Amino acid sequence: MEASELLERARSRASDPADPLEVLSAAIALCRDLSGEPGGAVDSLLDLAVCRAREAGASWTAVGERFGYIMRGPRRRFTPAFAHRHLVNRRMKRDAACSFCRRPPGPRVHMVHGEGGRICDRCVALAGDIVAGLARRGS
Repeated sequence: MEASELLERARSRASDPADPLEVLSAAIALCRDLSGEPGGAVDSLLDLAVCRAREAGASWTAVGERFGYIMRGPRRRFTPAFAHRHLVNRRMKRDAACSFCRRPPGPRVHMVHGEGGRICDRCVALAGDIVAGLARRGS
């Protein structure tokens, strides 16, 4: 099915067919119904609906709100509503990294875990060299 035909279907489902943002919302809902449609018809429909909304004077903020994006922070950047999962994953990776050099854990990276953090095998070797050097100087 062509994107223009799908847009007409979305327009017929919209609560106010004259409002391009309402048509965009209906197109988003229609895309959820057509998620298995072959040939990228869903992407074409969304592209066309967004273009029509922008041509009618809708702001990117208004378009983003229809997609479920939310505004956060003083710089007013868009963040998807599902971004908190990515931030949690990033925080978990950061917390699992070496507390000294921030080297991420991996199959060839050995970590020593303690109460206050973690230290990788390279930092352990470096610390051993530093302590051995101090011991030599003190003797």
